[in-house]
Amino acid sequence: MASLWHWMMAAINVRSLDNGLGNHGFAGKGLSNLGAPHFQHLNKCSGLDASSECPWGDMNTTNTDAYKTRPDTGITRTYDFTITKETAAPDGVEAELLLVNSQFPGPLIECDWGDWLEITVHNNLSDEGTAIHWHGMLQQNTPWMDGVPGVAQCPIAPGCSYTYKFKPDLYGTGWYHSHYEAQAVSGFAGPMVIHGPTHVDYDIDLGPIAISDYFRKDYRLITQGFLDNKVEVTLSDNNLINGKNSFDDNGAPLATFNFTSGKTHRLRLINTSAFAVQKISIDGYDMVVIANDFVPITIYTTDVVTLAPGQRSDVLVHATGESTDSMWLRAYKPPNCSPGKQGSYLATAAIFYEGADRTRMPSTSPGPNAYNHYCGNDPLSRTIPAYELTPEDPSVTEILPIELRPNGSSNLWFMANRTFRVDYNDPQLLNARNGDFEFPHIQNVHNYGSNSSLRFIIENTGFQPHPVHLHGHNFFVLQEGLCEDNETVFPYGQPEFSHVFSPGQASDHFGGRPGVPVQHSTSDSSTRKDSGRQHMDRSRLHKPEPTVIGNYGSCWDGTIANPSNPQRRDVQMLLPGHYIVIQWEQDNPGIWPLHCHIAWHLSGGMGLERPDDFYNDMNISDAMSQTCDNWRAWTDNNVVGQIDGGL
Repeated sequence: MASLWHWMMAAINVRSLDNGLGNHGFAGKGLSNLGAPHFQHLNKCSGLDASSECPWGDMNTTNTDAYKTRPDTGITRTYDFTITKETAAPDGVEAELLLVNSQFPGPLIECDWGDWLEITVHNNLSDEGTAIHWHGMLQQNTPWMDGVPGVAQCPIAPGCSYTYKFKPDLYGTGWYHSHYEAQAVSGFAGPMVIHGPTHVDYDIDLGPIAISDYFRKDYRLITQGFLDNKVEVTLSDNNLINGKNSFDDNGAPLATFNFTSGKTHRLRLINTSAFAVQKISIDGYDMVVIANDFVPITIYTTDVVTLAPGQRSDVLVHATGESTDSMWLRAYKPPNCSPGKQGSYLATAAIFYEGADRTRMPSTSPGPNAYNHYCGNDPLSRTIPAYELTPEDPSVTEILPIELRPNGSSNLWFMANRTFRVDYNDPQLLNARNGDFEFPHIQNVHNYGSNSSLRFIIENTGFQPHPVHLHGHNFFVLQEGLCEDNETVFPYGQPEFSHVFSPGQASDHFGGRPGVPVQHSTSDSSTRKDSGRQHMDRSRLHKPEPTVIGNYGSCWDGTIANPSNPQRRDVQMLLPGHYIVIQWEQDNPGIWPLHCHIAWHLSGGMGLERPDDFYNDMNISDAMSQTCDNWRAWTDNNVVGQIDGGL
């Protein structure tokens, strides 16, 4: 029988030849203008022409610490969002989606570094609440605007509205999405661009390129299936670029982009997926990476960009081709990282030079690494921030193993032996503002007080990758690597249902080593378990005793990548059988979730940071009062079917 790999490659080859560019009778229901031929290139400053001076003046990526200093334009940019459930057809097949202003992806939010944003959200859903998280926004001085229901606010009740107002702290490429359960899976997401300084010159900003796996099934059914004891994993139906792709050669429209000969183009790549690791490449071209998440970096060149859910990379591409050229931009989700249905692994978008024939599809071929299977991010040695910051010795160091365990009728994610569930009617931040720093155990809130910095060694003991995301901060990524056996993580004995993959198993399942082909095992589960035990037995003879912190052992050897200036970002991929070491400064009072960014994982906990700094802050009460009153009134007459932890 042909292997999954050979079957999948055959399917990709067919799709890359047969994708059409036109509408072919599709009305384009719910399609965004992102990635459409008429989409206007972005200026380097919002609302200003290219010759105008930008408001940050002499501030740049190498002379300004954006965490402490930013301009103040005195400008507030306003947006009005209406959330609805509608029938849409992003790939030509109709499905019920949750849309922002009837668009998928949602409308672009655009402003300058130093502006304020004011976004009014109207919940026109009839049977569920909602809330919007502004991913990557630090929310310094406005932690109640983070958009996490049960933490920073009550949900916006059906038929009600709420206005978010905050000042973006950092600049670059971001996105927004619902943080109410897994609503983002059903289309509730959109891009953000905060214009700011750049340390590398370019000519044309093509704007955001949102790449996502796509599920036609309602998010509640997907989440329920995964958390059920049978662990029914819903496979994605397709892969989309700016909300567009065809399905089964149905001729649905693809995204298109315009290149100008001799010019350097900026592409803002965003992985808005629920689950999928995305590999982005352009046939015949290299990309120069200039930023990861909201962090400008020392540039490096690559032919493929790997993004975990929630991550972004800004890249530059120099148009060295002929004026009549065209080529494919590819977004590929490796099946070993992100299983999907037949034909769902590849999305393509056409790039046309100014003189190209737009009625003909490109005929270019993928590069040698376009379909590689490594699920992790680029090496830490390559991703060095442009502005140097050196982490101090931490005040607190903890080890956090991540596990999936059955709990009666459901499966729940645990982090350091605790799961969590928020109370939508009783936001944590409001309680902390009132001086109540004691929370129910199920809410998994940890009070770190006024400690100056926190370091976490997060160890993935399960069978799936975890893109780890922190609200309210960019974290330093100090190191990443393999956890070799159960004894290292659990020196006092392995809890029931836990399992740590050996390095070979991790590579086999999820591309645990860069550049190593995935060999899909045909052995049964008992054979694999025996193999894992043999590996552990051999390794015990030669390895030193693990460093134990609290109840857990550390897989980390204590080394730091780029110790004077380690990588910073707000999402970092954690592979199965691996660890990452992250650290951040406690300089932003609030309650900040730390969680996996896969929609039906969301394993994590909450960090209560410097609570004395926002005790009795009336802004928190004023911001929450009407929304919580509306939500409580609605829930008095309606049952809220909270499926998971609530985030």
